[in-house]
Amino acid sequence: LAWKLLLRTPQYPEGRRVVLIANDITNKAGSFGTREDMLFDRASRYARELGIPRLYIAANSGARIGLADEVKRAFKVEWVNPEDPAKGYKYVYLEEEDFDALGPDGRKSVLAEPVEGATRYRITA
Repeated sequence: LAWKLLLRTPQYPEGRRVVLIANDITNKAGSFGTREDMLFDRASRYARELGIPRLYIAANSGARIGLADEVKRAFKVEWVNPEDPAKGYKYVYLEEEDFDALGPDGRKSVLAEPVEGATRYRITA
């Protein structure tokens, strides 16, 4: 959700325009998917264009991977430390054969770039 507001504070009694972005905790636990990410980006750009502050109120459970079903079945994770996934991940990817198996139409459902020195494709969106 995003709003353009006139916020009145002791420092700005006449009001100051701001863009407020917030998650809807009642929708998918407030998590970010690709649509929410696009809204966040557009609202942020709008605030920068206007030269006004952007405020973000977060109440969420994290991010959702917004992938097509055929990609969800095949993607893998490149962990920072495979022995300790709690240390995070570097990227998610498709093996070359899984990427090729999507075919020309299936590749439209994923943005990926080759990983240098590997036979895999890093998923970028």
